[in-house]
Amino acid sequence: MKKTSTPLPRLLLGTAMFCCFSELCFAEEIIDAPTTSVPPQGQSTQQAADNKNVPHAFPDLAKMDEQVGKPPVSWNDTFIGYRVGNNFHFPGVADKIKQNIGYLTTTGGFKYGSYAFNVDYRVSDSANPEAGGPSNGGAQEVYSVGRVTASASKIFGRQVGYGVIRDVGLTGGYEFGTKNDAYAQRARMLVLGGTVEFALPRGFWNLTVGARTESNHNGIVGADVDYDTAAHLESSWLYPFRLGSVPLIFRGFVSITGPKGKDGFSVQTTTEYLTRAALLADIGSFAGQSRTFYAGVGYEYWKNMFGTPSDEAVNTKTSTPMLQMEVHF
Repeated sequence: MKKTSTPLPRLLLGTAMFCCFSELCFAEEIIDAPTTSVPPQGQSTQQAADNKNVPHAFPDLAKMDEQVGKPPVSWNDTFIGYRVGNNFHFPGVADKIKQNIGYLTTTGGFKYGSYAFNVDYRVSDSANPEAGGPSNGGAQEVYSVGRVTASASKIFGRQVGYGVIRDVGLTGGYEFGTKNDAYAQRARMLVLGGTVEFALPRGFWNLTVGARTESNHNGIVGADVDYDTAAHLESSWLYPFRLGSVPLIFRGFVSITGPKGKDGFSVQTTTEYLTRAALLADIGSFAGQSRTFYAGVGYEYWKNMFGTPSDEAVNTKTSTPMLQMEVHF
């Protein structure tokens, strides 16, 4: 039976991972950071450090000073951000939704790999109300994504990749979320998969293929839902470049999750596709604060949201531009 009036929110990234890596997962940056313990091919760390005009990778590989066979140097990039879009959708909600989203992200490297963690705080407008009705205001949501990747190159102390493959590893992570609308989701997800990092002149691009488990809550029917383990693929990237005198980064992630059995309404789920990308300018560089303040535009596309087939509910697809800004510490 089709549902046309009840939301079915169950957030994925990420990555998240940034992720983005997410963001990965829903809307969390699935920004899985580079796991390699050596600098990008064709560019030594000393050359990058001496040339202030070179847009470094993210994180700043010029500060890592890691070489094959040496103990790797830990690094970290922590930042807060804000993004806003006016054309979000949720299955079963007839109207488009505006969301204001604040986020805190930390990503870095350690002796045996890398990590990325993100927390989003999302506030919807009255089209996606709190439990009790539109008069109670827009729903609020907290969603977190985390990924840890064990790097083969770091663990074995030598370059494991070859040719277009810079490194391989094993990635594990989680996604937890809660929201105070009528659906009252309580997402709990675990992810495990093999990761390949591709060799780029600067920046990074990785791909993880594995499986994801999920349990959630359906407040409409008042029941917890344990989904089947599903095939899961996520990829994240970041590429720094310049347009004239303006330093830019192009960052994003793709997440694909296969069918996971029936949802809380006894509807058979289908494959869902989520991608988010952002083009951000290093505006701090014009005030002598390079790689500190970023602003730009983003875009999110999400098909078959939460695994809901398009013939089972209205608005199972989001396609929205966003404005985005970040402050890096």
